[in-house]
Amino acid sequence: MGFAFSGLALFCLIGPPTTVGPLTLGGLISIEQLGRELGRARLLPIVVLVAAVLISLVTRAARWQVYFLPQLRVPFRPLLDTLAISYMASTFLPLRAGELVRAFLLASRASIAVPRVVGTIVLEKLFDFLAVGVMLVMLIGLVLWRGLSLPGPALVAATLLALVILVGFGFVVALALWRERALFVLSLIDSRLPRMVTDKVRLERVARQFAEGTDSLSIPSLWLPLLGWTAVTWVLALISVWAGAISLGAEPSFAAILFVSVLTSTGQAVPSSPGYVGVYHAAATLAWTTFGMDPPTAVAIAVITHAFSYGCLVVAGLIALWFGGYSFGDVMSGVSGNKTPTNPTVALAPES
Repeated sequence: MGFAFSGLALFCLIGPPTTVGPLTLGGLISIEQLGRELGRARLLPIVVLVAAVLISLVTRAARWQVYFLPQLRVPFRPLLDTLAISYMASTFLPLRAGELVRAFLLASRASIAVPRVVGTIVLEKLFDFLAVGVMLVMLIGLVLWRGLSLPGPALVAATLLALVILVGFGFVVALALWRERALFVLSLIDSRLPRMVTDKVRLERVARQFAEGTDSLSIPSLWLPLLGWTAVTWVLALISVWAGAISLGAEPSFAAILFVSVLTSTGQAVPSSPGYVGVYHAAATLAWTTFGMDPPTAVAIAVITHAFSYGCLVVAGLIALWFGGYSFGDVMSGVSGNKTPTNPTVALAPES
């Protein structure tokens, strides 16, 4: 299904016009138009784009390190390596397998329970959704304040999505603060499950390991670095979107940059081929054209931003594989759920 969505998205952007019943698909721009637009791209903004993406990789690793506190202080290097490898894997593997690779590689290399690692990854996604929610609120504020043109259904959907994200994040925070009550309920459920089930897995034990990934939320002093690294990471994401646009001479408004970032981020929930090919381009093109950009420029900007963002992450992942002592076999072992390490584990230091 993912490949079908991606193929359909690409066809709608650059495919020949085709009539299917009452609908006409394709024909937005031609390959020749796309080539002409890409041919006038400027180098310096692309360098800025690549730099922003690579720096955001470092800031994400720094934030990931905080999620393991206060129980564990995981060394920065394996966090950065596994994060880079996971982004590389997601570019080529379906079903967002890079996240699975990331969990099993770090679990095997650092001798941490897989549910504990998965808990930190889920928490990371929640903070990213919080950032998307904040950007949605900013976008809605700009649209209402400046009287900008945004389709009514899009404005309503953005408002509802912002509310869902912010309420959901608050629920997770509350769950982290009152964890024992939730675990007690799970232990009661365990006691009523058939023995053949509890012999294989106990919900309370798995949930406790998983919930340890939210320990950092219960420490007030850790909120500043968590929110700080999240803010820096998403500012860099906005810079990369802006740099992609000015590489073709566009002068996007802040609201347009916010809309592109929000739409391409939430668009990742749509099934797609590895690397979000097609789906990313369609979402970015829709966002840019909503703010008045002509389709050929919008599609070309989407191609440039996607290609150089994912391209530099692939290079970073290959470097991490080589210098981190990993192999492609380790990556595939992570996909299959085999976490046997091929190298000695790193030393962990408990937080004092």
